[in-house]
Amino acid sequence: MNQNPYQAPGPYAPPATAVAVGAPSRTLFILAGVGALLASGYWALMTLLLVVGMAAGTVSGTTLVFPVILIVLYALRGLQIIKGDVAATRRILWLHGVGAIAAVVQMASGNVILIAMNAIKICVHLFGGTMAWLAHRSASQVQG
Repeated sequence: MNQNPYQAPGPYAPPATAVAVGAPSRTLFILAGVGALLASGYWALMTLLLVVGMAAGTVSGTTLVFPVILIVLYALRGLQIIKGDVAATRRILWLHGVGAIAAVVQMASGNVILIAMNAIKICVHLFGGTMAWLAHRSASQVQG
């Protein structure tokens, strides 16, 4: 039944300001988790290179501490984000931000191989950080 355009809306008409609010996008959480796991994988490869350097005697064993911590932090946050933890999306933003800044600083003082490796690292951080920000934003819009 069509309503008369000259009459006030009846009780069955939805208010004009009602906005349908759904759940946060699961895809964004999965992509943000993938970004964190990619960063963890990057650091795992870097740690492998450090182990090779240690075996050759050119790298100290204490240089493995920081990369191992980063592997665990990125992997843990990635799994939390994939499970849908909104707070983990905010925490991973700090890791991605600091990681990207560190990569830019390292690029300024490195050779061609180091520049290429840090360019890959920056791409991983941009992807992961953007997806985490979008996931956090979609969850914040749902909550109010």
